[in-house]
Amino acid sequence: MKFPSLNIQILLGAFFGVAIGLYFHALGPEHQVTQSGLYAASLAGTLFIDLLKMILIPLVFCSITVGIANLRQH
Repeated sequence: MKFPSLNIQILLGAFFGVAIGLYFHALGPEHQVTQSGLYAASLAGTLFIDLLKMILIPLVFCSITVGIANLRQH
């Protein structure tokens, strides 16, 4: 199965993001669906940022270690 190109995927993601945002805006801030959607989006965003923070230190450590090891070989 062939996936759409990256440009099409980005445009579809932007379109669906705008559509969901307009839907939540039309419901109003006090609606239960809006509050649940914002909670889920906040949870997903926080989880994503925390996962990036978790991988940052090992990634920097490994990069520095490999860089030093490559310097010694030359």
